[in-house]
Amino acid sequence: MAGDYFGYDGPFPPWNDSLVHHYVFTLYALSVDRAPVEGRFNGGELLRAIHPHVLGEAMHSGTYTLNRRLAGPGT
Repeated sequence: MAGDYFGYDGPFPPWNDSLVHHYVFTLYALSVDRAPVEGRFNGGELLRAIHPHVLGEAMHSGTYTLNRRLAGPGT
C-alpha cells in the first residue's frame, strides 16, 4: 500500500494492459471497533497499529484483467 489511503478502490488495471494482475486480500478480525489510526497513515503504520488487536486473519488471492484477450474464454 503506497501513498495516502482513503479506503479500498478496487482493482482497475488499464483496459489494454498486457498483464494479468494478481491481487492478495487480507481480512483481519479485530478486538476493537475501529483501527486505532488517525489522520494520514500508510500501510505499515496501519499494520503496526492493529497488530495487538488481531484475533484472526484470512487471505484470498486472485487475478483480474480488463483485457479480453487475456481473460480467457467465456468473458
